[in-house]
Parts: sequence; structure tokens; C-alpha cells
Amino acid sequence: MNAETQLASYFAKYEPAIARLGRALRARLRDRLPGLFEVVYVYENQNALVIAYSPTENGYDGLCSIALYPSGAKLFFAQGGLLSKADPSKLLEGRGKTVRGVVLNTLADFDRVEIEALMAAALKLAKVRLNASKEGSVIIKAEAQKQRARRASKKAPPPARRKAKTPR
Repeated sequence: MNAETQLASYFAKYEPAIARLGRALRARLRDRLPGLFEVVYVYENQNALVIAYSPTENGYDGLCSIALYPSGAKLFFAQGGLLSKADPSKLLEGRGKTVRGVVLNTLADFDRVEIEALMAAALKLAKVRLNASKEGSVIIKAEAQKQRARRASKKAPPPARRKAKTPR
């Protein structure tokens, strides 16, 4: 299965309205961030599909990401903690030092002037050069993530057992 087909299958797991929103946000981000890789993760324990937009094949190098949940979508900025000056409307949620997010209930939310200001500030901060002539590719990391989780659970030590006291 190719990456686009696999990504479509992940979107299909959501309610139609949420899937449409996710696909539309993805299209807007691809237009806004040409040439970046789309690194896809599936977090089953949070029912989340995350697509990071990165200059490398690693999601953690990403500039921003969209996260799709059963209840809606969020746009996360990797350097969100440093974007406070670009966020006079206080749209960014979270208290983390790095990642902060904005709730996107509709595609129109993404088109707000405040979001564009955050995107521009994030690009400037990351010093990422966009290349409209280069087509970014989709990298599915979802399967690797599942395997890491399985390996971690296999390596976990067994629970400590208490020795039963023997009567004297």
C-alpha cells in the first residue's frame, strides 16, 4: 500500500465531517509549506492522527503539525512557546516550553489573519526555506510507532513480588 492510500485509510476512521476538515487542513498546509515532508503518526491511545510538516524525514524537526481527534482538529507549533509576541490574540493553548496549539473547528479558522501571523513567525523562527518547485513526500511512521510500543512493553520488567513471610 502506498503512503497516500495508507493516509486515506487513517482519515477514513473519523466521522465524515472531521475527516473532511482534516483533509482540507492538510491541503492548505501543503500549499502553505511546499517542499516539506509530511510525517504521519497515529496515536491510538489518544485516537489521534498527526501530520508533522518537517524539512527532514523526522517529525520532531517539524515546524508545525495538524492533529485530528474524534472531536476536532488542532494546529500545533513546535516552537509555540517562543511565539507569544506573534500571538497578541492569545490563541495558542498550552503551557509547555515548546509545543503549543490552536483549536481549529472549521477550515475558516485556519484562514484567520492571526493564524497566518503565527505561521509566518514560526517559519522565520525555524529558518526554514520553502521550495515551491520541490514536492514534499509523505512518510508514514505510524507502523514504526506501534512496533516501538510493543517492544517497550516486552522489555518492561515483571512486577516486583513480595516474599511471603514464613512462620518460625
